[in-house]
Amino acid sequence: MTIGQRIKYLREKRGFSQRFLAKQAGIPQPVIQRFEAGSRNAENMSVTSAKRIARALGVSVDYLIGMYDEEDEDPVPTWTAVSA
Repeated sequence: MTIGQRIKYLREKRGFSQRFLAKQAGIPQPVIQRFEAGSRNAENMSVTSAKRIARALGVSVDYLIGMYDEEDEDPVPTWTAVSA
């Protein structure tokens, strides 16, 4: 799932319009529209915008950008401790 698809999915799941999400996130509505349309991707998203959109949607930035597939998933380190 792309970041735009994820934003749209979460926005619609919560019953938000693009305008409402933009207002809650404090960013221009055309930015939301461009992400959802696929003309902008995660590489074009500022950390500030990612934090604002994630907060407005009630998810972590990691989930928003696709690092995890489940909204409630806790990250598990992929490394293991080595005894000295």
